[in-house]
Amino acid sequence: MNVKLTPELEQIVKDEVNAGHFRTAEEVIARALQALREQQRSTSHIGVIDKPGIAHEMAVKDMLAFVEKNHVRLKDISVKDLIHEGHRL
Repeated sequence: MNVKLTPELEQIVKDEVNAGHFRTAEEVIARALQALREQQRSTSHIGVIDKPGIAHEMAVKDMLAFVEKNHVRLKDISVKDLIHEGHRL
């Protein structure tokens, strides 16, 4: 499978490898996908969310936690752009 990243996301991957947090780009992507899967599992037992803003708020909090935990530098990319890219995966 080949995946085309936006220049901003490609830079994040390069920054993570260059900083020594991961050995390869594949490791960065694998960790991001694992985090996505964990997030899906943690929210799947919640059921239907009553208020529309709660799901969005939870997604933003999860993404910010991932960014902080994995020392991701956001630079010129917004959380909105990251969420949009996450939905494409």
